[in-house]
Amino acid sequence: MKIAALTDLIQETEGILEVPEIRVWCHPHKIGESGSDYYQVFDSFKEAHQFIAEHKEAEQQPLIAFRGYELNIYVINPKKQGSR
Repeated sequence: MKIAALTDLIQETEGILEVPEIRVWCHPHKIGESGSDYYQVFDSFKEAHQFIAEHKEAEQQPLIAFRGYELNIYVINPKKQGSR
């Protein structure tokens, strides 16, 4: 987990974040069921990862959602020192 990237993200928004959510998207078709895609919301990454481990229809990485955006902190590249 790249906590540093998340910290940078929060600092860059200068405290104007609304309450972020930790989401895991689920796709019933992955396990042969019908139905629409949906997401579950979690209070912690630990809970999200436990859910992922127990549900084959779940995507493998939780997302952070806020202000209409979903961010995958596992693929955010940390800033290089000296760049802004």
